[in-house]
Amino acid sequence: MIVNGKNIDLPQQITINELIEKLNLSVDTIVVEVDGKIIDKDKYSKKLNNNNKVEIISFVGGG
Repeated sequence: MIVNGKNIDLPQQITINELIEKLNLSVDTIVVEVDGKIIDKDKYSKKLNNNNKVEIISFVGGG
């Protein structure tokens, strides 16, 4: 699976929530895109497969 442009090995049938947890990210500060489509947070239980291209965008505050 490609995550943020890097090929990574993950267990078969991992969910978006499990991926977020594995990467130590907070669902409150990110947006997830799978194969070019932004995924609503209520759909993070969706299973991913090794052919998916995932982009995770983190929001940071600043001034």
